[in-house]
Amino acid sequence: MKNQLIKLCGLLLIATTAFSCKKEYDNNNLDPLAPSFAEIPVTVTNPDFFERFPVIVVQGNSAPATPPATGTVPANPTTAAPGRFSITFSIPADKGTIKEITRVATGTNGLTELQGTPARQLNYNGNATAPAAVAIPGNGTNTITFTSTLLDYNNYRTRVGAGAGAAPLYSTVSPQSPTQLLYYFVLTLSTPNGDVQVIPMPVRVRIVS
Repeated sequence: MKNQLIKLCGLLLIATTAFSCKKEYDNNNLDPLAPSFAEIPVTVTNPDFFERFPVIVVQGNSAPATPPATGTVPANPTTAAPGRFSITFSIPADKGTIKEITRVATGTNGLTELQGTPARQLNYNGNATAPAAVAIPGNGTNTITFTSTLLDYNNYRTRVGAGAGAAPLYSTVSPQSPTQLLYYFVLTLSTPNGDVQVIPMPVRVRIVS
């Protein structure tokens, strides 16, 4: 009985000590159970699918009238049928406006390219030697749209090389293994506290027949 009483007292002492301890968290640390969210979240508002990343579907223009049951067919973007697609970004209306799309890159090394040499950015302004010299301006609202084509991507890959991503482009007949291009962006936001640059999640551009 005496031993049980000693054990009970010991447990009460441990419990009292545990509840009396208070962990202090400064501004650089999260409570272990607290959610972690971006201060200004960026969303893609026009995805065709969401599969861990937003997915934008673009039509390959040279698919045969009767696609084969398996395999791939060339996408072959041309000036007449470039394979156009758009990606629209949005931030909460009370957080400011999207000033510009500052940089764009693609491929498995896209995140590295995005933060690297401007000459290796996606050529969206017609300047082959300094493609990131001119940003894509916003319209003074909390949304902005990036519009491009598969033909633009082919030209970019020709200039940058294999690191840009998949080539040649194919429309994949099987939906289980589609050809997809990863696009990465730097957005500049205008906020009450000044301009802020953010890198939203990548967007997949899926080529279909």
